[in-house]
Amino acid sequence: MMGEAGGGEAGADVARPSALAEAVEARVGARAPRPAAWFTKVVAFYLRRFKERDEARTRAVAGDGQSISEAARRRILRASVKSAVSGAAAGTLSTAATLITAQTEGLAGLVAVPVAAVGIGAEMVFRSLVHLDLTVQLADLFGVELDAADPAEILRLYSLVFKTDGEEAEGGEGAAERDPSQLGKSLVHRVKHLDAGEVGAQIGDAVLGESVVRNIVPFVGIVSSAVTNFVLTQRLGNTVRRYMRYQRAIDDAFVRAEAECQRHLDLLVEGVWFIFTADGRLAPEETVTLVKLLEKLDPVTGRATLSRFVEDELDWADRIEQIPVPMRAAFYEALEVAACVDKEVSLPERKILRRAAHHLGLPFDLARLEAMVRAFGAEGVLAAA
Repeated sequence: MMGEAGGGEAGADVARPSALAEAVEARVGARAPRPAAWFTKVVAFYLRRFKERDEARTRAVAGDGQSISEAARRRILRASVKSAVSGAAAGTLSTAATLITAQTEGLAGLVAVPVAAVGIGAEMVFRSLVHLDLTVQLADLFGVELDAADPAEILRLYSLVFKTDGEEAEGGEGAAERDPSQLGKSLVHRVKHLDAGEVGAQIGDAVLGESVVRNIVPFVGIVSSAVTNFVLTQRLGNTVRRYMRYQRAIDDAFVRAEAECQRHLDLLVEGVWFIFTADGRLAPEETVTLVKLLEKLDPVTGRATLSRFVEDELDWADRIEQIPVPMRAAFYEALEVAACVDKEVSLPERKILRRAAHHLGLPFDLARLEAMVRAFGAEGVLAAA
């Protein structure tokens, strides 16, 4: 995520960091708490707040005629504006400190540098609070229950957005020649085994470093901080929005599937993998959703299922014929939801659904799929379908 911040790169082209900039960076680094201490604790705090909140405060979507999708987008826009204002304020404070220090030939630096450092640190913390509050609100809108005792789910999603999960390894030499399914399988395995504390530290470190870089260049930092904060908050918010839509849809579909096809849940998780990877690379919301589905299985079955995350679904299609007839409708319905939740059923996804329907002895209903897609697009949930 931080790789998209153009302010830092632009600043490097304009001028080398001044002595004040280096002092600010050193000051922030010296005074800032360890990333693991502050970011992970903030996430845990907001998840506890989510559990203790007044539910009517954010679930009151009805009354103004908004759908869940519309309400989610409005919240993302509002959070993006807040984030942009905080970025502009931090850039302004840093620029003022630079000017004051220069005009006084460094004498005011004893005061200006600490003030700029505090401003940058405050912007970093405030932006993180805005992101987390937005995450909580979006979860609440979609009716997704977050585990207040375990922030791993949110940290996994953030790690993909902030690019702290080690994903850059996939871009190394030979990555273009690697099997896309192997890349996706590797990504799911890596995210599944991320350590929450370590991820929190990495995200906190990334946020801290990015805030410093964007704000230490005078004048440029004002615009770049505001624009970058807005864009990054939009990107994070839209990823979280899609993830919450996925979670609500998959949770609803799996309620029936788990009750009726528990003995074949591994085949269903495997099928969701084929649906999600039909279009190529896994999206962050799809990756974390697959990790959560794997965690529904016992450890041994989960490892065996992950090992069967391959490119071709032919073997899986043959194996689903073992599912008893009374269980097949719930099984296939969950696959349909997985295909429609991104609000588009591509040709590769249709091919997989047709093959699954054929092996299950069920009809392939394109009109039903189109109705589900419309419901996801208009309402954000399948209640209206």
